[in-house]
Amino acid sequence: MRRNSNLQPVDAASHIHIKGAREHNLRNLELRIPRGKLVVLTGPSGSGKSSLAFDTVYAEGYRKYMESLSASARQVLEQLKRPDVDFIHGLSPVLAIEQRTGGGSPRSTVATVTEVADYARLLWALCGQQRCPKDGGRVEKRSLDDCINQLFLIAPAERAVLLAPWMAAKPSVLRDELPRLRQRGFQRVRIAGEIKSLDEPRLLPNGTDEITVELVIDRLVIGAEHRSRLADSLELAFREGQNRALILVQKGKDDPWREIHLSQSLSCVNCGDVFEPLTPRHFSFNHTEGACAECGGLGRKLTFNEDLIVPKPEKSVREGAIKPWRIGGRNLIIRHNSILKQLAEQLPFDAETPWQDLPEETRRMLMHGAGERLFSFRLRRTQKAELKPFPGIIALLDQGRRESRSDGYRARLSTFMGSGDCPSCHGLRLNARSAAVLLGEAPGTGFTQFMALDIRHALAFMQRLPAFLPATDAVREVLDGVTQRLHFLNETGLGYLTLDREYATLSGGEAQRVRLATQLGMGLVGVIYVLDEPSVGLHPHDNQRLLTTLRELRDRGNTVLVVEHDADTMRIADELIELGPGAGTEGGQILFQGTPAECSRLSASVSVTGAYLGGRLAVLKEAKTKSPDNRWLTVKGATEHNLKSVEAKFPVGLLTCVTGVSGSGKSTLVNDILAVAAARKLNGATKILPGAHRGLTGLDHFEKAVQVDQEPIGRSPRSNPASFVGLLDLLRDLFAKLPLAKVRGYKASRFSFNVRGGRCERCQGDGQIRLDMQFMADAYAPCPSCDGRRFNRETLEVRYHGKSIADVLDLTVREASELFRAHPRIIEKLATLEAVGLGYLQLGQSATTLSGGEAQRIKLSLELSKREQGTTLYILDEPTTGLYWTDIQRLIELLFRLRDAGNTLIVIEHNLDVIRLADWVIDLGPGGGPEGGEIVFAGPVTELAKEKRSLTGQALQA
Repeated sequence: MRRNSNLQPVDAASHIHIKGAREHNLRNLELRIPRGKLVVLTGPSGSGKSSLAFDTVYAEGYRKYMESLSASARQVLEQLKRPDVDFIHGLSPVLAIEQRTGGGSPRSTVATVTEVADYARLLWALCGQQRCPKDGGRVEKRSLDDCINQLFLIAPAERAVLLAPWMAAKPSVLRDELPRLRQRGFQRVRIAGEIKSLDEPRLLPNGTDEITVELVIDRLVIGAEHRSRLADSLELAFREGQNRALILVQKGKDDPWREIHLSQSLSCVNCGDVFEPLTPRHFSFNHTEGACAECGGLGRKLTFNEDLIVPKPEKSVREGAIKPWRIGGRNLIIRHNSILKQLAEQLPFDAETPWQDLPEETRRMLMHGAGERLFSFRLRRTQKAELKPFPGIIALLDQGRRESRSDGYRARLSTFMGSGDCPSCHGLRLNARSAAVLLGEAPGTGFTQFMALDIRHALAFMQRLPAFLPATDAVREVLDGVTQRLHFLNETGLGYLTLDREYATLSGGEAQRVRLATQLGMGLVGVIYVLDEPSVGLHPHDNQRLLTTLRELRDRGNTVLVVEHDADTMRIADELIELGPGAGTEGGQILFQGTPAECSRLSASVSVTGAYLGGRLAVLKEAKTKSPDNRWLTVKGATEHNLKSVEAKFPVGLLTCVTGVSGSGKSTLVNDILAVAAARKLNGATKILPGAHRGLTGLDHFEKAVQVDQEPIGRSPRSNPASFVGLLDLLRDLFAKLPLAKVRGYKASRFSFNVRGGRCERCQGDGQIRLDMQFMADAYAPCPSCDGRRFNRETLEVRYHGKSIADVLDLTVREASELFRAHPRIIEKLATLEAVGLGYLQLGQSATTLSGGEAQRIKLSLELSKREQGTTLYILDEPTTGLYWTDIQRLIELLFRLRDAGNTLIVIEHNLDVIRLADWVIDLGPGGGPEGGEIVFAGPVTELAKEKRSLTGQALQA
């Protein structure tokens, strides 16, 4: 084993020398990381891996880069504080590719973030075949000779009248303009489709409607002998009609006149509509030239949703089934009730019948209106009954939202609205003209169709495209730009993602791999890349491609520093660094640094990582595997996204793993359909709608549904584990009952740093003061009034066993368990935090500093601390994310403890250890995207390996 004691001076060109790293829980570390190598940092969650890689190495590299810029540039760019380290030598430019998910903007997509969209826009603008959105005709630019030849071709020897579009205006305007035409020598015009002489007395009709006027330029027979005259007349028509002309042709005396539209501008060969020349902006939904005018390029609009309007269809109309018509002022509610009562009499329908039992046609007319049918409405006592159509509840709600002056009423109405496809562009984001430009093999592919492809199919499309494009250097360069980026995205295991997928909806691992693919496309050399668990959310089948990508980055001459728990990534590393031995205050030390082969030979007492890599330790379970008892939770006919009318049966009372390659439909089935539908039925969460499915049975076996994810337990630095699990309330109550608090009349709120009274008002309970350093990073200094303790002096004088409320919040869970052993309710909360492996956490630790795995386990501990256990449906999405082997072992024990209490657990998971120990497995696939969406296998895990189509089964056998 190689340790980092007695380090000798090494050339800075070959190593990165870190000395005195003390950031967060790091214990004054000194180490050397080889340059140009793939180095993996591993260890238990919270052991200090991210503190070393991101908060020390990356932060110092970023800070040094910022110091090379001017003071004005530093004021604009984001600043990072100087890490707590003595020095770092041998540091080259550092790029961090973290697990941050994308920004909240719905305009950011996979294509826009990776520059695929930028190159594709240029390709469609350069080579796209333009089509008219109205009739599908070719859009092209024609010369005068082209127009004449077209007339000879489609109307030879026919009578023709040449017209020039002149003006469209109201009669009052035209009366002033028409006399000027006589002065210019014109004799006839066509008004509203009828040719008239300018000398006619009543030339214009009365009224205010806009009228179209066209000039009659010439009348002739189309033929070669009249070519010169035709050319002159057509040229005049183009001049008067702003490059547009209309030709009326007639074959025989009794035949109808036909219209031929001509133009020298870019126009449709059929209808003559003129278009402006294409630019890349016409294919951007962020520019007015390309964006759909109705939705502004978002592709979605908020509309009233029937399921939200009638959240409880078992209610009747009289009982208030139409929920938004039960809100608003008293007069408005009376008006709505009156409308429903009169509709019940005239449609007719029974207002006492539950909404779900009303005929479908009746429900449709109530929601969407009865067309032109008239109803007799009397809405006020003094008012006579009026005959008027009924536009429908949705139309009236929309009208009320637009016309109401009350912000509160509009806000309440918006809760009954859901996001749906824009009715104009149908979710495509671009306007009709841009969407009609086609590229490639007939019948052609539009830009929006290309963006709807997954990366794998988009790459195949681009590889076929050169055969249909001009072989110019410009086109080849643009094509290479798109193909190269798609290739790198596919190689990082993201082939199942569609290009129009919103970036904000990607998981942390997916977003990181998207940025990794972008970096591969840049081809940088000599850079230090710092990655945070790039294998997160990746099926073992796809993992090898990611590892190839990491090796490729290293082979270009870069240093790749990876924080990782994945065994395959550790095995391919050039150097492995293990931190530990525990987490939090029990971690921050280097236990091992060397090759993976050296590590795997070490005993568990020296290196836990080595014991797991060498197969001497494994994740196990003590609980017995259970079999289904004929109670099932069944999702029927699931068709959301790529699901192919799936019927999934989850056994009640068991731990079920939902597996499959990335993009196979796991999250769609479990999170978008099952979790949302269960929350609506069991928890009354009616504001979110589940994905498309035919039905859900078996929810009567449960009392509630709980979805446990890795979202932070709080966005504010004031949030902490103690407040999230309800422990802080118990502590405040305890301090309020102490003798000194009673004498002074302190209530529980006195011991909160979020409200006035007990907190320090100088820092408002933050414990620190922000110092504006102008062009340097903001600095934080302990508050001089409370010395960083958050509370004022009077509050801190109240002590329990010699400790103030501030002292208690600085304790770890284990230390607090010793102090409060005489208080069963407090001990109960602390014991559940200890049970999920969080004994090292400080009670008052800021929620923003917790890892995703720690946040998820805090949520699980909250569920464990509740007394009403049993008959609960737990849904977990990749709970092993960010967890080390020992953490996974604790998690497994916790999950089976919940199962044995009578609960049902459904877990989306890629981790083979968890899958191997599950009671039941549902494997989706066989591939991702369009190749997925089917249930490949459902049954006990022992049978999974026999299914030849299952990639999960193959990974378990390996």
